[in-house]
Amino acid sequence: MINIIGVGDIMPGGILAGVEQGYVSEGILAMLSQADIRVGTLETAIGNAPHFYKEKMSRKADVIYALDKDISKLLLLNINIVSLANNHFFDLGIEGANHTIDLLDHNGIEHIGAGRNIEEASRAIIKYINGESVAFIAFCDWRDDTVGWCPFATETNPGVNPMFDNYVKTEIKKYKSKYDYVVVMPHWGREHTYMTTNHVYRMARLMIKAGADLILGSHPHRVQPVVNYKKSSVAYSMGNFLFPNRLIVPPRSTYYSNNLVNIHELPVTDGYPFVEELTYKKWKPQALIGMIVCARFFDKRVYSTYNLTEMDECGRITLYDNPKVDKVLYFIKFLLKSTPYAITYFIYKVIRAVKHKSMRLLYKVIEFVRNL
Repeated sequence: MINIIGVGDIMPGGILAGVEQGYVSEGILAMLSQADIRVGTLETAIGNAPHFYKEKMSRKADVIYALDKDISKLLLLNINIVSLANNHFFDLGIEGANHTIDLLDHNGIEHIGAGRNIEEASRAIIKYINGESVAFIAFCDWRDDTVGWCPFATETNPGVNPMFDNYVKTEIKKYKSKYDYVVVMPHWGREHTYMTTNHVYRMARLMIKAGADLILGSHPHRVQPVVNYKKSSVAYSMGNFLFPNRLIVPPRSTYYSNNLVNIHELPVTDGYPFVEELTYKKWKPQALIGMIVCARFFDKRVYSTYNLTEMDECGRITLYDNPKVDKVLYFIKFLLKSTPYAITYFIYKVIRAVKHKSMRLLYKVIEFVRNL
């Protein structure tokens, strides 16, 4: 038996910059301690002297980074492996990307999905646990309507590991032929929706067919279903785990002040606008919900369950019991497993359009089906 825990997106800075304790509940720490391996997506660059990447600044995209000292949060959470395959890894440019890698190496935190070249970006982390082997790899999507722009690693240039169909199949098959299990961490999908996209749904099936045993998705900043398919398991999106609110300055870059700032006196936004002054950037309520996925590996199969987490406005994360979110996830999972994606998406859109009273009736039907 192997126990692996995946958590949602991690950005350890923002309003928690320099905070060393009190931001994670004992219940979460106890749960994390039960795993053999803990993994998550580090969705940020890290550095104390921000030099924003010119190409990123020319686009309409959020610019995110954390300070060096806040790498300590990964150590407190005992995160063993982070995926760097995401659209914010390069927000501090080539120097920032290299610095992030060096800082992780210095602190003994292994990383996948990005590197100084494609050989490093595509390299798997191999773990031997209880007599079996597990390969961890990560990929980043590139579509403008989902993840958006990020540089792909080449033979000579740093960047992320690209998520092209044939390349993904080849890489998964390569590692599956050598090791007992393959864990894939893709950065994909459309932000702020409970429903996965057709492309993500198709890519998940492609990865499973190629030999992926566990898929731990990130990027949407919203939790999406955990689905067990025969011998494999997919968490389409684990939402945000430790990703606190932050300050931003014109045009829309993360900012850290040397002086105490009263956030209650600042203008507030929960979107991704260009700002004209120092602004407090808050998440929308649904983005404060994350997911801890607990995957059990046994007899050449994987079975996953999950627990929800919630991050309050001060950045503190606790275990979270929300039957409404559970029912939404269960219903989407039921559709994904039982109907073609086009029908699933149509039903989902119809449900979103109905009135609140009809939604309550639907939840009762879901509860009845769930208890059969």
